[in-house]
Amino acid sequence: MSPTRRLTITALIAALCVLCLGGSMVLPGITLSLAALAGLFPAVTVISCGYRWAAGGFAGAALLALLLLPDKTAGIWFACFFGHYPIWKGLAEGLQVKLGRPWLGWGLKLLGFGACMLLLYSLFGKLFAAAIAFDFSQYPAGHWLLIGVLFAAFLAYDIAFSILIGYFRAKLLPRLL
Repeated sequence: MSPTRRLTITALIAALCVLCLGGSMVLPGITLSLAALAGLFPAVTVISCGYRWAAGGFAGAALLALLLLPDKTAGIWFACFFGHYPIWKGLAEGLQVKLGRPWLGWGLKLLGFGACMLLLYSLFGKLFAAAIAFDFSQYPAGHWLLIGVLFAAFLAYDIAFSILIGYFRAKLLPRLL
């Protein structure tokens, strides 16, 4: 594929990410869901153009979302986790296949998720708490319960993400190329 075509695909996908994140201005109640949805688009760049192009597209989309959108919440979620997750997922699963260790991919993905959530919580604690509608602090082991719920949600997101990637590769990609 020519560099011009790769640039075009990457720019279009970055624009779709920003458009999806901008939907949080119209539907503020589903900001986290829109950030997760926008996080699916960089996977198309990873599959079609490679990791370097996907990293550039992610950086451009995150920067545009943080600069242009009046509500930065979706942009922060995208920049801190959902936008770069397809790149991290692809690298972790590629390393898992290369080394023949099935647990390695899951371990790297869980480690990356934990690091992202810790960073997000450290920098934007109130934003993090606002995204979670349930107050876990009222329970004795509330923080551990919150961590368990977050990791369970991440596992469900990762499995659904893998299913969507498989569908894209099998049904949509042959029609696009």
